[in-house]
Amino acid sequence: MESLPNFLIIGAAKSGTTSLADYLNQHPDVFIPPFKEPNYFALDQEDLYPPGPVDPRIAFRLLYSRSIVDYDSYQSVYAEAPERKATGDASVRYLYYPHASERIKEHIPNARLVIMLREPVARLYSHYCMNVQYQLEPLALLPALDAEEERKENKWGWDWHYKSVSMYSEQIARYYEKFDREQIKVFLYDDFVNNPLSVYSEICQHIGVDNNFMPDMSARGKVAIRPRNLMVGRLLYWPNPFKTVLRKALTPSAFISVFNFIERKNFIPAPKIDQSQWRSLTTLFKDDVIQLEEVLGRQIPWYR
Repeated sequence: MESLPNFLIIGAAKSGTTSLADYLNQHPDVFIPPFKEPNYFALDQEDLYPPGPVDPRIAFRLLYSRSIVDYDSYQSVYAEAPERKATGDASVRYLYYPHASERIKEHIPNARLVIMLREPVARLYSHYCMNVQYQLEPLALLPALDAEEERKENKWGWDWHYKSVSMYSEQIARYYEKFDREQIKVFLYDDFVNNPLSVYSEICQHIGVDNNFMPDMSARGKVAIRPRNLMVGRLLYWPNPFKTVLRKALTPSAFISVFNFIERKNFIPAPKIDQSQWRSLTTLFKDDVIQLEEVLGRQIPWYR
Protein backbone atom coordinates (compact mmCIF):
# COMPACT_ATOMS: atom_id res chain seq x y z
CA MET A 1 0.00 0.00 0.00
CA GLU A 2 1.32 3.43 -0.95
CA SER A 3 2.12 5.93 1.79
CA LEU A 4 1.81 9.48 0.53
CA PRO A 5 0.79 12.86 1.96
CA ASN A 6 -2.82 13.96 1.65
CA PHE A 7 -2.13 17.70 1.56
CA LEU A 8 0.61 19.87 0.11
CA ILE A 9 1.75 23.43 0.71
CA ILE A 10 3.02 24.19 -2.79
CA GLY A 11 4.23 27.80 -2.56
CA ALA A 12 5.05 30.45 -3.12
CA ALA A 13 8.64 30.72 -1.91
CA LYS A 14 9.38 33.41 0.69
CA SER A 15 5.68 33.77 1.49
CA GLY A 16 5.43 32.54 5.07
CA THR A 17 5.28 28.82 4.28
CA THR A 18 8.01 27.92 6.79
CA SER A 19 6.04 29.51 9.62
CA LEU A 20 2.83 27.93 8.35
CA ALA A 21 4.41 24.47 8.26
CA ASP A 22 5.79 24.95 11.78
CA TYR A 23 2.37 25.99 13.10
CA LEU A 24 0.60 23.08 11.39
CA ASN A 25 3.14 20.63 12.77
CA GLN A 26 2.05 21.63 16.29
CA HIS A 27 -1.43 20.30 15.55
CA PRO A 28 -1.98 16.85 17.10
CA ASP A 29 -3.66 15.60 13.89
CA VAL A 30 -0.99 16.85 11.44
CA PHE A 31 2.39 15.49 10.35
CA ILE A 32 4.86 17.37 8.14
CA PRO A 33 8.44 16.04 7.82
CA PRO A 34 10.88 18.04 9.97
CA PHE A 35 13.03 18.97 6.96
CA LYS A 36 9.93 20.57 5.38
CA GLU A 37 10.86 20.51 1.68
CA PRO A 38 11.31 17.02 0.22
CA ASN A 39 10.76 18.51 -3.26
CA TYR A 40 10.05 15.08 -4.76
CA PHE A 41 7.44 16.14 -7.32
CA ALA A 42 9.64 19.00 -8.57
CA LEU A 43 13.11 17.46 -8.54
CA ASP A 44 12.53 13.82 -9.46
CA GLN A 45 14.68 13.22 -12.58
CA GLU A 46 16.04 16.78 -12.47
CA ASP A 47 19.70 17.78 -12.61
CA LEU A 48 20.68 18.55 -9.00
CA TYR A 49 24.01 20.04 -10.07
CA PRO A 50 22.88 22.81 -12.44
CA PRO A 51 25.22 25.67 -13.38
CA GLY A 52 25.20 28.82 -11.28
CA PRO A 53 27.44 31.42 -9.65
CA VAL A 54 29.21 28.94 -7.36
CA ASP A 55 30.64 25.44 -7.70
CA PRO A 56 27.63 23.14 -8.35
CA ARG A 57 28.80 20.91 -5.48
CA ILE A 58 28.47 23.85 -3.08
CA ALA A 59 25.04 24.73 -4.47
CA PHE A 60 23.96 21.09 -4.12
CA ARG A 61 24.93 21.01 -0.43
CA LEU A 62 23.11 24.28 0.27
CA LEU A 63 20.02 23.84 -1.90
CA TYR A 64 19.35 20.22 -2.82
CA SER A 65 21.09 17.82 -0.42
CA ARG A 66 17.99 17.17 1.70
CA SER A 67 15.65 16.72 -1.24
CA ILE A 68 14.18 13.30 -1.99
CA VAL A 69 14.33 12.27 -5.62
CA ASP A 70 13.25 8.63 -5.65
CA TYR A 71 9.74 7.35 -5.08
CA ASP A 72 10.52 4.64 -2.54
CA SER A 73 12.41 7.05 -0.27
CA TYR A 74 9.61 9.61 -0.56
CA GLN A 75 7.00 7.03 0.43
CA SER A 76 9.11 5.83 3.34
CA VAL A 77 8.97 9.29 4.94
CA TYR A 78 5.20 8.92 5.31
CA ALA A 79 5.15 5.16 5.92
CA GLU A 80 7.36 5.67 8.98
CA ALA A 81 5.51 8.79 10.20
CA PRO A 82 3.24 8.74 13.24
CA GLU A 83 -0.38 8.14 12.31
CA ARG A 84 -2.18 11.43 11.69
CA LYS A 85 -5.39 12.51 9.92
CA ALA A 86 -3.44 14.99 7.77
CA THR A 87 0.04 14.30 6.41
CA GLY A 88 1.69 17.09 4.50
CA ASP A 89 4.49 18.02 2.13
CA ALA A 90 5.56 21.69 2.20
CA SER A 91 7.71 22.18 -0.91
CA VAL A 92 7.48 25.63 -2.48
CA ARG A 93 9.12 24.56 -5.74
CA TYR A 94 5.91 22.73 -6.66
CA LEU A 95 4.07 25.89 -7.64
CA TYR A 96 6.76 27.00 -10.09
CA TYR A 97 7.99 23.76 -11.69
CA PRO A 98 5.63 23.07 -14.65
CA HIS A 99 5.72 19.27 -14.32
CA ALA A 100 5.07 19.18 -10.57
CA SER A 101 1.31 19.59 -10.93
CA GLU A 102 1.16 16.62 -13.33
CA ARG A 103 3.17 14.41 -10.98
CA ILE A 104 1.04 15.36 -7.98
CA LYS A 105 -2.13 14.67 -9.96
CA GLU A 106 -0.81 11.28 -11.02
CA HIS A 107 0.15 10.12 -7.53
CA ILE A 108 -2.19 12.05 -5.19
CA PRO A 109 -5.23 13.07 -7.29
CA ASN A 110 -7.34 13.89 -4.21
CA ALA A 111 -4.69 16.00 -2.45
CA ARG A 112 -5.71 19.21 -0.71
CA LEU A 113 -3.47 22.03 -1.88
CA VAL A 114 -2.51 25.22 -0.02
CA ILE A 115 -0.96 28.25 -1.72
CA MET A 116 0.33 31.41 -0.03
CA LEU A 117 1.10 34.40 -2.26
CA ARG A 118 3.18 37.42 -1.33
CA GLU A 119 3.27 40.77 -3.13
CA PRO A 120 5.61 39.96 -6.06
CA VAL A 121 8.37 42.52 -5.44
CA ALA A 122 8.54 41.75 -1.71
CA ARG A 123 8.75 38.03 -2.51
CA LEU A 124 11.42 38.63 -5.15
CA TYR A 125 13.51 40.78 -2.81
CA SER A 126 13.30 38.28 0.05
CA HIS A 127 14.36 35.52 -2.36
CA TYR A 128 17.31 37.65 -3.51
CA CYS A 129 18.33 38.46 0.09
CA MET A 130 18.38 34.78 0.99
CA ASN A 131 20.82 34.10 -1.84
CA VAL A 132 23.00 37.00 -0.69
CA GLN A 133 22.94 35.59 2.85
CA TYR A 134 24.29 32.25 1.63
CA GLN A 135 26.70 33.93 -0.82
CA LEU A 136 24.93 32.43 -3.81
CA GLU A 137 24.32 35.80 -5.50
CA PRO A 138 27.32 37.91 -6.57
CA LEU A 139 25.33 40.72 -8.22
CA ALA A 140 23.43 43.70 -6.87
CA LEU A 141 19.64 43.41 -7.12
CA LEU A 142 18.97 45.19 -10.41
CA PRO A 143 21.89 43.59 -12.32
CA ALA A 144 20.74 40.20 -11.01
CA LEU A 145 17.25 40.86 -12.36
CA ASP A 146 18.67 42.05 -15.69
CA ALA A 147 20.69 38.82 -15.91
CA GLU A 148 17.74 36.54 -15.19
CA GLU A 149 16.76 35.61 -18.75
CA GLU A 150 20.35 34.87 -19.73
CA ARG A 151 20.75 32.78 -16.60
CA LYS A 152 17.62 30.81 -17.44
CA GLU A 153 18.90 30.22 -20.98
CA ASN A 154 22.12 28.92 -19.43
CA LYS A 155 20.09 26.46 -17.30
CA TRP A 156 20.64 28.14 -13.93
CA GLY A 157 18.25 26.71 -11.36
CA TRP A 158 14.98 27.97 -9.90
CA ASP A 159 16.86 29.66 -7.08
CA TRP A 160 17.90 32.52 -9.41
CA HIS A 161 14.54 32.94 -11.22
CA TYR A 162 13.60 35.92 -9.07
CA LYS A 163 11.09 37.61 -11.39
CA SER A 164 9.69 34.44 -12.89
CA VAL A 165 8.82 32.85 -9.54
CA SER A 166 6.78 36.00 -8.73
CA MET A 167 4.66 35.63 -11.89
CA TYR A 168 1.85 33.70 -10.25
CA SER A 169 -1.04 33.63 -12.72
CA GLU A 170 0.19 30.89 -15.04
CA GLN A 171 1.53 28.84 -12.14
CA ILE A 172 -1.84 28.75 -10.40
CA ALA A 173 -3.76 28.25 -13.64
CA ARG A 174 -1.85 24.99 -14.16
CA TYR A 175 -3.20 23.65 -10.88
CA TYR A 176 -6.75 24.79 -11.62
CA GLU A 177 -6.55 22.92 -14.93
CA LYS A 178 -5.67 19.66 -13.20
CA PHE A 179 -7.49 19.81 -9.85
CA ASP A 180 -10.98 20.73 -8.76
CA ARG A 181 -11.09 24.25 -7.35
CA GLU A 182 -12.41 22.98 -4.03
CA GLN A 183 -9.11 21.11 -3.57
CA ILE A 184 -7.12 24.37 -3.70
CA LYS A 185 -7.02 27.19 -1.16
CA VAL A 186 -5.14 30.38 -2.05
CA PHE A 187 -4.19 32.85 0.68
CA LEU A 188 -2.35 36.17 0.68
CA TYR A 189 0.74 36.58 2.83
CA ASP A 190 -0.51 39.91 4.22
CA ASP A 191 -3.67 38.23 5.50
CA PHE A 192 -1.53 35.55 7.16
CA VAL A 193 0.62 38.22 8.84
CA ASN A 194 -2.33 40.34 9.95
CA ASN A 195 -4.76 37.55 10.91
CA PRO A 196 -2.68 34.39 11.34
CA LEU A 197 -5.21 32.49 13.45
CA SER A 198 -8.00 33.13 10.97
CA VAL A 199 -5.91 31.86 8.05
CA TYR A 200 -4.68 28.93 10.13
CA SER A 201 -8.24 27.97 11.01
CA GLU A 202 -9.27 28.02 7.34
CA ILE A 203 -6.32 25.85 6.39
CA CYS A 204 -7.09 23.35 9.16
CA GLN A 205 -10.66 23.12 7.93
CA HIS A 206 -9.40 22.68 4.35
CA ILE A 207 -7.13 19.76 5.25
CA GLY A 208 -9.73 18.11 7.47
CA VAL A 209 -8.50 18.66 11.03
CA ASP A 210 -9.93 20.46 14.06
CA ASN A 211 -9.84 24.17 13.27
CA ASN A 212 -10.22 25.20 16.91
CA PHE A 213 -6.66 24.19 17.79
CA MET A 214 -4.50 27.20 18.66
CA PRO A 215 -0.77 26.84 17.92
CA ASP A 216 2.03 28.84 19.51
CA MET A 217 2.70 31.53 16.89
CA SER A 218 5.32 33.45 18.86
CA ALA A 219 8.22 32.12 16.77
CA ARG A 220 8.82 33.76 13.41
CA GLY A 221 10.02 32.03 10.28
CA LYS A 222 13.12 32.89 8.32
CA VAL A 223 14.22 36.54 8.40
CA ALA A 224 16.55 37.96 5.76
CA ILE A 225 20.03 38.76 7.09
CA ARG A 226 23.38 39.89 5.65
CA PRO A 227 26.88 38.77 6.72
CA ARG A 228 29.24 41.31 8.27
CA ASN A 229 32.21 39.13 7.35
CA LEU A 230 31.95 36.99 4.20
CA MET A 231 34.55 34.45 5.31
CA VAL A 232 32.76 33.82 8.60
CA GLY A 233 29.52 33.46 6.66
CA ARG A 234 31.09 30.81 4.45
CA LEU A 235 32.45 28.96 7.46
CA LEU A 236 28.91 28.83 8.83
CA TYR A 237 26.97 27.87 5.71
CA TRP A 238 29.29 26.29 3.16
CA PRO A 239 30.71 22.78 3.63
CA ASN A 240 34.24 23.05 5.04
CA PRO A 241 36.67 21.18 7.33
CA PHE A 242 36.18 23.64 10.22
CA LYS A 243 32.47 22.89 10.44
CA THR A 244 33.06 19.16 10.06
CA VAL A 245 35.54 19.12 12.94
CA LEU A 246 33.23 21.24 15.10
CA ARG A 247 30.30 18.87 14.50
CA LYS A 248 32.40 15.90 15.57
CA ALA A 249 33.80 17.65 18.64
CA LEU A 250 30.47 18.89 20.03
CA THR A 251 27.12 17.37 20.89
CA PRO A 252 24.35 18.31 18.42
CA SER A 253 22.81 20.79 20.88
CA ALA A 254 26.20 22.37 21.63
CA PHE A 255 26.96 22.67 17.92
CA ILE A 256 23.65 24.43 17.31
CA SER A 257 24.32 26.80 20.22
CA VAL A 258 27.76 27.71 18.86
CA PHE A 259 26.40 28.07 15.33
CA ASN A 260 23.58 30.36 16.48
CA PHE A 261 25.95 32.46 18.60
CA ILE A 262 28.35 33.05 15.69
CA GLU A 263 25.45 33.74 13.34
CA ARG A 264 24.02 36.39 15.71
CA LYS A 265 27.39 38.09 15.98
CA ASN A 266 28.20 38.00 12.28
CA PHE A 267 24.87 38.91 10.71
CA ILE A 268 22.72 42.01 10.57
CA PRO A 269 19.19 42.41 9.17
CA ALA A 270 19.08 42.83 5.41
CA PRO A 271 18.25 46.40 4.38
CA LYS A 272 14.71 47.09 3.25
CA ILE A 273 14.22 47.61 -0.45
CA ASP A 274 14.35 51.23 -1.55
CA GLN A 275 10.81 52.52 -2.11
CA SER A 276 11.58 54.11 -5.47
CA GLN A 277 13.11 50.80 -6.55
CA TRP A 278 10.01 48.98 -5.30
CA ARG A 279 7.69 51.28 -7.26
CA SER A 280 9.76 50.79 -10.40
CA LEU A 281 9.74 47.01 -10.08
CA THR A 282 5.98 46.79 -9.54
CA THR A 283 5.50 47.67 -13.20
CA LEU A 284 6.95 44.26 -14.08
CA PHE A 285 4.06 42.50 -12.37
CA LYS A 286 0.94 44.64 -12.86
CA ASP A 287 -0.27 42.75 -15.94
CA ASP A 288 0.31 39.40 -14.28
CA VAL A 289 -1.62 40.52 -11.19
CA ILE A 290 -4.57 41.42 -13.44
CA GLN A 291 -4.38 37.92 -14.97
CA LEU A 292 -4.10 36.43 -11.48
CA GLU A 293 -7.33 38.17 -10.49
CA GLU A 294 -9.04 36.56 -13.49
CA VAL A 295 -7.67 33.13 -12.58
CA LEU A 296 -8.73 33.43 -8.93
CA GLY A 297 -11.98 35.26 -9.59
CA ARG A 298 -11.22 37.85 -6.91
CA GLN A 299 -9.50 41.20 -6.46
CA ILE A 300 -5.89 41.36 -5.29
CA PRO A 301 -5.07 44.56 -3.34
CA TRP A 302 -1.37 44.84 -4.17
CA TYR A 303 -1.27 47.65 -6.73
CA ARG A 304 -4.59 49.42 -6.26
